[in-house]
Amino acid sequence: MLQQVLNKRQSVNLNFYKMRLNNGCNLSNEEKILLPFTYIQQVPGKQIRTKLTSAFNYWLKVSDEKLRAVGEIVQMLHNSSLLIDDIQDNSILRRGIPVAHSIYGVASTINAANYVLIIALEKSLQLGHPMATAVYTEQLLELHRGQGMEIYWRDNFQCPSEEEYKEMTIKSKACFVL
Repeated sequence: MLQQVLNKRQSVNLNFYKMRLNNGCNLSNEEKILLPFTYIQQVPGKQIRTKLTSAFNYWLKVSDEKLRAVGEIVQMLHNSSLLIDDIQDNSILRRGIPVAHSIYGVASTINAANYVLIIALEKSLQLGHPMATAVYTEQLLELHRGQGMEIYWRDNFQCPSEEEYKEMTIKSKACFVL
């Protein structure tokens, strides 16, 4: 079982290294810009957000089309935040493979993450609900507030109080609220 997982991850790595070595030949500009984002999606996480969205729909009764759109927005926000988080935390691995910025560079990875956040904002506008964009914006702000405090404490060698830490963890997990 472990060997199968390792083989899968090695295969994912090799495909992206080959794409990188070929300088992205036959890729559209959009695909080239999104390479770091596409890379992180190759090894999916636990899909907790998708499962939670579906579970809440038992009560909310949102149409399948809107539910899919909300699920996409949440995944885009989550994966974009992972790309940025890996840079900010000097991570080496994500989901068992090298972090995107170690392959595509910091600048391209930041650009891809920000680009996807804007695409997700555009998708939230297309939902046609007056609160969708407000909720998206507030949760994105909360995510950055939480991550900002974590970085501040780390870089200033400060230990937060238990209450501050709890507040930060809630904010940095803003994707769950969407």
